[in-house]
Amino acid sequence: MEVPDTEVDHALLRRVLELLPADKVLLRYVAEQVLAGVPAELARANVPREVVLASMPPEQRLAVVPPEQRLADLDRDHQALALPLEILQLMPEEYLRSLAPAVELELRRRLSPNRR
Repeated sequence: MEVPDTEVDHALLRRVLELLPADKVLLRYVAEQVLAGVPAELARANVPREVVLASMPPEQRLAVVPPEQRLADLDRDHQALALPLEILQLMPEEYLRSLAPAVELELRRRLSPNRR
């Protein structure tokens, strides 16, 4: 149920929010809302951006990052680890051998037909 803004006691709401753990309050909102400044109560409470982001699950944090930027700062080994199985299955042997040994081993494990 939405309460009209004219009926909201903002001072009381601010006091209540100050008593609650920030991570519990923020988990109720998706990343786009929180980082866009919604709800306004959180912005007025001056919750630091780091606290907001740290309180969110990775899926919500990534929701605000465009897909083409999600892997931008990763080296090629870590980019390979992020690839879906369908793409990994299309990779040539030379590519897999060119990766760091630990990364190659992990990708081969994922590609193994006996994997559970």
